Amino acid sequence: MAVPAAAMSLLHNHTSAGFRQTKLGPCTFGSARNSLLKTTISRGAMVSRCAPSPAPVKSTSSRFSMRRNSRMSSNSESMAENFSEDDEEYADSSIVEALEVKSGFDGFTIKMRDGNVLKCVHNRSTEGGYLPVYAPQPAIVLRLNDGSNLLLPIIVLELPSIMLLEAVRNVNISRPTVYQVMSEMLEVSGYKAKVVRVTKRVNDAYFARIYLVKDGDDAAAPVSLDVRPSDAINLAVRCKIPIQVNKQLAVGDGVRIVSEPEKLPSSIATKSAQFIIDMDKALPGDCEDAKEFIIIRDMYIAAVEERFIDAAKLRDELQQFRTHNRKDSQKQT
Repeated sequence: MAVPAAAMSLLHNHTSAGFRQTKLGPCTFGSARNSLLKTTISRGAMVSRCAPSPAPVKSTSSRFSMRRNSRMSSNSESMAENFSEDDEEYADSSIVEALEVKSGFDGFTIKMRDGNVLKCVHNRSTEGGYLPVYAPQPAIVLRLNDGSNLLLPIIVLELPSIMLLEAVRNVNISRPTVYQVMSEMLEVSGYKAKVVRVTKRVNDAYFARIYLVKDGDDAAAPVSLDVRPSDAINLAVRCKIPIQVNKQLAVGDGVRIVSEPEKLPSSIATKSAQFIIDMDKALPGDCEDAKEFIIIRDMYIAAVEERFIDAAKLRDELQQFRTHNRKDSQKQT
């Protein structure tokens, strides 16, 4: 039991150092983006926020917890003696390449990585239940493979969401991520991950478990660990193991697609009051927004690659750029 516990403590320490909890309320897309850009760098680690559920957003987080067998003689939750990979209460799922989700009075939408937008409806919206309303939030979306066509959106931090999409696309990163280190530590310690399950929701937080087995020892009971869904799913992709979802959880919290994917038309008004619908063509002259976007993009890449010193320099550069633009606009007025 000490080996997987030591391995999982690495992710616990990384998460504790990497993300500090703050209270979070509903916000607009702009404020959500700005709050990330104001993220500080503390002792070489990104300090961010977490909102892990498709409900009114609250800062809740479940860390890796290891209940040792010596402390629980009769009712052990770390040893999964009755574990079955073919449990009928769970269904296999696949990852939808989603960037963010939004729930409002006009419905539920999922913005995809390719720019398309999926319009959805809550699975139980016709039963008169409570429907959450929140601004666009980064999320991991799972699609059940049992023929139900249900999607389960899970609101997460921005960084795990980005890292998951990079792993799905097999993007090479210069430095190993904590999830890659975790999978390698499990391999060299003689354990291997068997399956990841999203098990339940308590208040506004989803819970997941990862099941480990001793490599080459079929008689040994599997080890079950309590994990945040964002961490469990990231680890599952890198270990190439199934991701299962509790069927009742998906029925209660899931959404269904009600229209074909479509791209929302974007428009911008120029000084001559003309509206440009095609945003693939740049406006004439220098574009300050493009310069700002390049700095933001480079800062995100540095954060994902864990080059936190570079990310801090880019953050300062972004603040100076915005301050300079603000002064120029004040002079013009």
